[in-house]
Amino acid sequence: MPVSFGLSSPITTRFTRPVKTIADIEALEQRPYDSLIPARNLLHLFEATARLHPDRPALTVLTRGSREPGDVTLTHRQLLAQIIRAANLFRSHGIGKSGGTAAFLCPILPPLFPSLLGAQVAGVASSINYLLNEDAIADLLEAQNATVLVIPAEAADRAIWTKAANVAQRVTSLKTILVIGADGLLPGGFLNYDDAVARAHDTLDFEPSTDRAAICALFHTGGTTGRPKLVRLTHGNQIHAAWSFAQVHGLDELDAAVNGFPLFHVGGTMTLGLSILAAGGHVIMPSPYSLRSPDAIRDYWHTVERFGATIVSGVPTSIAALAEVPVGSSDISTVRMALTGGAVAPKAVSERFQARTGITLFETYGMTETAAAIAFNPGRGTPVQGSVGFRAPFAKTKIVALDDADLKTECPPLASGLVLVCGPQVFPGYLDPQHNNGVLTDDHWIVTGDVGYLTPDQRLVLTGREKDLIVRSGHNIDPAAIEDVANAFPGVQMSSAVGMPDAYAGEVPILFVVPSPGQTIDLAELREHLERNVNESPAKPKRVVLLESLPVTAVGKIFKPTLRDLAVQEKVRSEIDRIFGPDTAAEIRVEKDARLNTLVHVTVNSNDQDRVTALAESLTPLPQTYRIETRSS
Repeated sequence: MPVSFGLSSPITTRFTRPVKTIADIEALEQRPYDSLIPARNLLHLFEATARLHPDRPALTVLTRGSREPGDVTLTHRQLLAQIIRAANLFRSHGIGKSGGTAAFLCPILPPLFPSLLGAQVAGVASSINYLLNEDAIADLLEAQNATVLVIPAEAADRAIWTKAANVAQRVTSLKTILVIGADGLLPGGFLNYDDAVARAHDTLDFEPSTDRAAICALFHTGGTTGRPKLVRLTHGNQIHAAWSFAQVHGLDELDAAVNGFPLFHVGGTMTLGLSILAAGGHVIMPSPYSLRSPDAIRDYWHTVERFGATIVSGVPTSIAALAEVPVGSSDISTVRMALTGGAVAPKAVSERFQARTGITLFETYGMTETAAAIAFNPGRGTPVQGSVGFRAPFAKTKIVALDDADLKTECPPLASGLVLVCGPQVFPGYLDPQHNNGVLTDDHWIVTGDVGYLTPDQRLVLTGREKDLIVRSGHNIDPAAIEDVANAFPGVQMSSAVGMPDAYAGEVPILFVVPSPGQTIDLAELREHLERNVNESPAKPKRVVLLESLPVTAVGKIFKPTLRDLAVQEKVRSEIDRIFGPDTAAEIRVEKDARLNTLVHVTVNSNDQDRVTALAESLTPLPQTYRIETRSS
């Protein structure tokens, strides 16, 4: 069956042979780009699938989990109709005419995805992480000049409703707040989304842009302090990314994918969203809160069986959690691949998942600034453990030396360096042009900040983040070299290594470990295991700490800034134990000042000024700023 990437030319997106090697990608690139991807805007994708596969399922949202009634399924014809009505609604509220944006602060309720897509057809849409605090949300809305905000009804999510109500009073650009699932009277300025979209026309009221370079989406990314960066994505960025995923993964209308990512992240909207939908496939959202829902994790394999899923997905922390869920009697024989991305999947986690489920894990690599698409392990080929695969078609990847400030010295195969990418999926820049400095080069290569190397057959292997490297006495230590060893130890579900401050070496490795459910880890045996198996002496962790869970972002990626703060606390605690004794009560608080310098406030229960002085002297050589107070014991 043909898969179209544009109504004007319904052609087969798959080449004459499935993509398995870089040679297949290079052969694909001999075809004219516009003959492969005729779509000029996102609407063209859905017009094509509605024409080719009108009655096949396109989108299912499980509102109460897999085992409870309440899920909503749209066919491709119905999805197109909802997108068009949403586009008309947003255009009637000035989106695409006045310069304002439509912002979404909402869990994955059934109307959300078509509404988000419709807003992009009309103009510019932005989906905001509802877990952010009110200050951050207000900051984002103001930065993007949001004029319309879409939220859930109070009954659907009281926490988001309360945030939205408070933020609406602060953001002067907001003119309209649309409420999904409203029942009854609403405050002034709040409108019932469901009623409004039902009254919208079912044919488009306006001529949509056919300029692939037109901005249609904003995604916030990076940073926990200060204003997060707003990434601008174009119709062309997203179309190319969706086509690349479909091409390299061999997607078609027979694929059904359980999408474990939220829709404020490109993993949810692109990797397991637009790419599946534009190929005529079926996207299943397992809960309004993705895989943050314990019920969605618990019932995951039942969901796979119920919908005959061919693709399952999750960030590495989700994959680790799913590996602990017994498949039991569920029939998961329909699954042909598991996709993971957002971070490098630890080797032990990958092996554990594959051994327990029998599903082959395919790693992908992307970032918000590339609409999630940089490299993929071909879905019809054989993935290579540890590699994120080949570059996207019509794109380029190069590795440059870490010590070359001019980014000109390219590394030979197998030599690690900084990963740079260019291609049709690379964004045109941040909303604030100042954020482009150090990220986009003059010739439009994006500096990813990731460290990796290319194999002789052009597979990309990531070895860490430039800023996540542990630098011990000038020696770069890859955290994965420690984590891979720890993750292979019996009873370890997940681990993460960061640098702990050290007066002599600058920083030394510290390892945080999470046990598998119901497992107990003998720290002495784990330390011995690390001592034996971590290959280089400087990488052997100086301290190992057990945690109930690792701090993660809203999409489940390990959040290393929090671990670095915990490492500072562990360092201070070790100095207090050494100087005052292990039973000394103390409070250690880590925060950032306006310039993002780390400030550490230490309060010790002691009146021994000599020991307080000794503690201050031991902490002074460290790169952080320490303030020590005492209180009577």
